[in-house]
Amino acid sequence: MGMKRNRRKFARYGVGSLGVSLHRTGLLGLFSNRIDVRAIDFNTTGLAFRHSRPLSPGQPVLMDLVTDQHSVSHVVAVVRYITRMENHFRCGVAFDFDANEHMRSAAVRETLKNIETQLNEVVILAAE
Repeated sequence: MGMKRNRRKFARYGVGSLGVSLHRTGLLGLFSNRIDVRAIDFNTTGLAFRHSRPLSPGQPVLMDLVTDQHSVSHVVAVVRYITRMENHFRCGVAFDFDANEHMRSAAVRETLKNIETQLNEVVILAAE
């Protein structure tokens, strides 16, 4: 059996204290609430998380990301894959930087980069 080739273009980092919440539209599309999900890995282009419900590839999602040093709200992403696990679903999303003016802003990209840097520093410190 040969070695698996890593198909990722960018490294993914452990999530440390990254909090992720999905926005879910409520009754008649008028109300929304947030559902906390468990992040698995992260980089500035996307992330993977555990969710109790299946999502569909191509489905847009709106999320908030929070660490102890950085936060960004209303991040638009698109579901790229979903894998059924034993008692949850693993969802991978790519951030959609063309979705709207907010996502095209330098502030959003900078905050995502800062979150990635913070998570990478945690990995480096843990290895020392």
